[in-house]
Amino acid sequence: MAEAFKQSDIEILVATMNRQSLDFLEPMFPFAHYSDYNILIVNQTDDATLLTSPYPNVRVINAFKKGLAKSRNVALQNAKGTLCVITDDDIVFEPDFANSICNAYNDNPNAALITFRILNDSGQLYKKYPVSRQPASTVLKRLSIMSVEMVVNRKKILSSGILFNENFGLGALFTMGEEAIFTHELHQKKNLIVMEPIVIARHNAVDTHSRVNIRQKYYVQGAIFTAIFKNNYFIWVFLKLLYELKSGDVLIWQVPKALKAALKGRKAYIKLT
Repeated sequence: MAEAFKQSDIEILVATMNRQSLDFLEPMFPFAHYSDYNILIVNQTDDATLLTSPYPNVRVINAFKKGLAKSRNVALQNAKGTLCVITDDDIVFEPDFANSICNAYNDNPNAALITFRILNDSGQLYKKYPVSRQPASTVLKRLSIMSVEMVVNRKKILSSGILFNENFGLGALFTMGEEAIFTHELHQKKNLIVMEPIVIARHNAVDTHSRVNIRQKYYVQGAIFTAIFKNNYFIWVFLKLLYELKSGDVLIWQVPKALKAALKGRKAYIKLT
């Protein structure tokens, strides 16, 4: 029987930018000192703004290439923990987050990825989540996963040869979608993805989707759906448009603009690959 996971198996992978001190970690752990945890910080910076750590279990990599997916990959490739929490510098963890992670993985030791619930800055659930523990067995479930909800079994991820697609995410040509492609590729290689109905953190940032206009959004969606669904990309663009028309996020007169942008994004992605 495999040994149970414990807090020392967890490493928190934090993506940040232009930090010169570790002070930003303090509000992330309001219930304890951050040095009580294993943390790997990837600090995107330049030679003039370097970050160091006096704590042996709080490690820092100063990275000079831009892009959130690049930072995620550097962290995964240099992590030491077995269970790696994918997170940002604006997350506030719940006091029992480590126990929640260990319990979930002890119940699902074959999982490569377990997702958890996140709260918004008002203390409400960030989005609609499954009400019970379940596998991410459908495309729609996997498409809904955010990176800050993810805890991965690093050994299973690396043995699958899967990292975040660096053409997607903040700082890349396509500013969203790295999570969707990552989870899709894990599923394609028969890795178990579990959705756990437990809150582990609060996320105070505004969702990237809410900061982009219709052209930008569907330009990226065209690329994402091409990366995942290949020649069936248009079906998924159409389904997303129907959903957003129904919800009022897209107006009928914006549909031609969205379709044109999606085709442009598809062509840009194909040219890259």
